Formats: sequence, C-alpha cells, structure tokens
Amino acid sequence: MTDNDKKRIAHLSETLDQILSGYCISKISDDNLEPSEDSKVNELSEKLYDLARQYKESYQFIIELSGGKLNIEPPRRNTFVMPFKQLHSELRHLTWQIKEIAEGDYDQRVSFSGDFSEAFNKMLFALREKQALANTIHENEYLFRSIFNTSPIGILICDLNFNILNFSRSAKRMLRLNFDDVEKNYIDLLDPSNRETGEWIISEMTNGKTALFAEVKFRRKDEVVFWVEQNTGIYYDSKKNPKGIVVIFSDISSRKADEEQILKYTHELRELNNTKDKLFSIIAHDLKNPFHALLGISSALSKEVSSGNLQQIQNYADIIFDSAKKGYELLTNLLEWTRLQSGRLKVIKENLSILEIINENISLVTNHANAKNLSIQYVDDVDYQIFSDKAIINVILRNLISNAIKFTPFNGKISITIRETENFLIISVIDNGIGITEEDMKKLFRLDVTHTTVGTNNEIGTGLGLIICKEFVNKIGGSVYAESIYGQGATFTFTIPKK
Repeated sequence: MTDNDKKRIAHLSETLDQILSGYCISKISDDNLEPSEDSKVNELSEKLYDLARQYKESYQFIIELSGGKLNIEPPRRNTFVMPFKQLHSELRHLTWQIKEIAEGDYDQRVSFSGDFSEAFNKMLFALREKQALANTIHENEYLFRSIFNTSPIGILICDLNFNILNFSRSAKRMLRLNFDDVEKNYIDLLDPSNRETGEWIISEMTNGKTALFAEVKFRRKDEVVFWVEQNTGIYYDSKKNPKGIVVIFSDISSRKADEEQILKYTHELRELNNTKDKLFSIIAHDLKNPFHALLGISSALSKEVSSGNLQQIQNYADIIFDSAKKGYELLTNLLEWTRLQSGRLKVIKENLSILEIINENISLVTNHANAKNLSIQYVDDVDYQIFSDKAIINVILRNLISNAIKFTPFNGKISITIRETENFLIISVIDNGIGITEEDMKKLFRLDVTHTTVGTNNEIGTGLGLIICKEFVNKIGGSVYAESIYGQGATFTFTIPKK
C-alpha cells in the first residue's frame, strides 16, 4: 500500500469518526491527496465523501428545522434527511393550522403525532366549546339588548342600593330621562305621595325578597304624574351572587282612570238606585196616607151632611184640607226632585230682592204656623240684592221654614237671619224646637238613609225636603248645613252666591 493510500484511508477514517460522533463535519475531502492507484480505494473515497456531504447538509437542515425555520427547503438526493422531510411538511402544516386557529377557525383537526395531537385536539375542543359559549353569550346579549331597547315596557337596571345604572328607551320616553339621570336613585323617580310605597319596596328587597309586585306613581321631569304596574327583582352574577336590581314597569294610567270612572259610575248607580227606592217608599207609603185620610173622612163627611151637624162637617172639612195640603206638598217635592234628577231643571238667574222672597215664603206658611201659634220673623229686615234663580231659592227657603214649623212646639219662635260676605249671602232658619240628636245629625241630607221624625204636633214627614234643599243649593253653587243642641232647637244654614 502506498503512502498516499495510507493518508487517504486515514482521512476517510477521520471523516467517518466525525460522522459517528454526531458533530458537524468541518471538512469533507482532502484535495492535496493524489488519487489512488487502486480503483477500489477511489470508489470507496467517493462514496464516503458523498455520505459525508449528505450528513453535513442534513445536519445543517435539522439544526435550522429545530430552530424553527420552516421556510427552508430540504436538501435534494439526501438519504439522511428523508425522515425529516415528513416532519418538515407536518410542521409547516401544523404552523398553518395554528395560524388558522389563532384567527378563530376552531374546526381544525391536528394529526401531527400521538400525544401531541391528542393534547392539541383537546385544546381545540375546549376552544370550540368556549367559542360556542361565547357565541351563545353574544347572541343572548344581542337578544337582551334588542328586548331592552325595543320593549314597550320600561326597564331600569339598578345596583343593590337602587341607584340607576341603565334604563331602556321606553323608560327614557315614559320618565323623560337623559344620561344625567344615571346614578340617580329609584326613589327620586316616585311621586312624593308614593314615596312611602317606594321605601317599603326597597326595604322588602333589602331584607331578602327576590321579587315584588306593586302599583306606584312616578313623577316625570315635567311634573306629570302617572300610575305604573311594577315588578321588581334581583339579578345575579355568574357565581349566583346578587348583583343588582331590575325594575320593569308599564303605564297603567288609562286603566286607573277607567277604574276611577267605574267607581264613579258605581257610586252614581248606587245613588240612583237609592233614589228609586226612596221614591218608591214615598209613593207606596207617604203618598198613600193622605189619600187614605181623604177617602175615610170624605166617606164620614157624606154621612154627616144628612145629619146637619155643621161643627162635625167643619172638622171633617179641616181634616180633608190638611190631608190634601200634605199630599200636594209631597207631590210638589216629588215633581221638583224628578225635574232635578232628570236634568230638566235649568238655572235661570235674575236680579232678586231677598227681602221680597223671604216675605213671600213667610206668607205662604202663615196659616200652618198660626195653627201652632208660632211667630216667624226676619230678624235683620235688611234687603239684599242677588243675581240667582228665584224658583230654586223659594223651594229651599220654603222647605227649611216648613221643617222648622214641624219641629217647633206650640207658641214657639222661628227666626230668619242673613249674613253677607264678599261673594255669598248666608241665610239661617233658626227654631227653638226639639232639636236634633248627634246620631240623627249624621243622617240629614242623605238619600241612602231613611230618616223621618214625628213633629211636635204629630206631623209626618218623608225626609225628602232636606234632600231637595241640598240638591238645589248645590245646583246654584252654594252649600247647606245644620247645627243643633238636642232639646234647644236647630239652625239650618244655606249659602247663595251673590252673582
């Protein structure tokens, strides 16, 4: 073996040692050596140098690949790099998948290698679930926002102290709110008359109530007050801890107005029904009595005519006159009451002398008063001029004087007095009769209570006269009331607007 061949084999052995050591080869061939005379040695040198070149190229490729450089191309015709080409391709595909995942594509499925793929796919599954949950939350949030802003009912979102955090468009419209009203307290929205209800709601919710229904009154910024039907409830965070208060309300002002109207109609119907019962009672009982007397006495009178007993005939005639008079007075009151209730009674105002009206009414009842030896006197004897309805004032005054005559004993006294204010005349009819008990005072002027008292000469009344007085006084814009000490007489007073 020549020296040259020995040097070549030594170099080849050194190169092979470098390959086996796993380090990068610094030099592959020795250009200073002459080719061997033995073709086998030259062939071995070429193959070993080619193997060293492939090793060096694959070494550089693997080092760069392990450093994360995936944009490099693997060496061609290199047997060492063959197993890493697949790894290079999979890593590049995995890198693309990671970029797609980073952009939100969680439908990727990694098939890189066993444990790594399994862990990565579990992460993707968790991300898919998280994305689905996020989508659901987003959809629910959008749905809530749509409901919150389009619902016709008002919605207030408050903290646990009822400070306003947010409000819906309907709440803004109904309450005339703006962004400056955020952080106001719920109680500030209530009408002062309803503040106690609002404080009760806050107290109940603070002390453990989770939901509460109430009807409250809100006051807008323009001072308009309106009724709402309100549901108040607690909303919770993700850990089921109380987070705040939601107040949902709708305007029920129209319903409340309808309810008030229904109550008004119910009251009116009840009064009309009482009126009907009262009239039927009067017609069935009180109007019947005078006619019974007329029939009985007229029958007796017809028998007495043939006897020629003029005294007895006179007595019967007086009884007939008295019964006819009572029947006439009752019919007059009934007709006046019917005119008033049917709406056919119209107030016709004119300039009047109050002195003239009083004297006329005293004259009308003189015979009735004389029968009990009563004195009726207008104490002031001052004339006042008013602008009112003469017929209505006559009805009021006549009924009050007749009522005083009924309850004043023989030889009694009835006085009429007048006081003047800037806008009214105050007329009082005063008697020194039997007076009225405190309990009976509560029954006066009421149609829903049947109240009649026998007079001092056993006069029978219906109680309709005082009711007519009240209605007629109201018709002309005045008022009527009574005062009495039982056993010492009574005073009935009514007011008349001067104009």
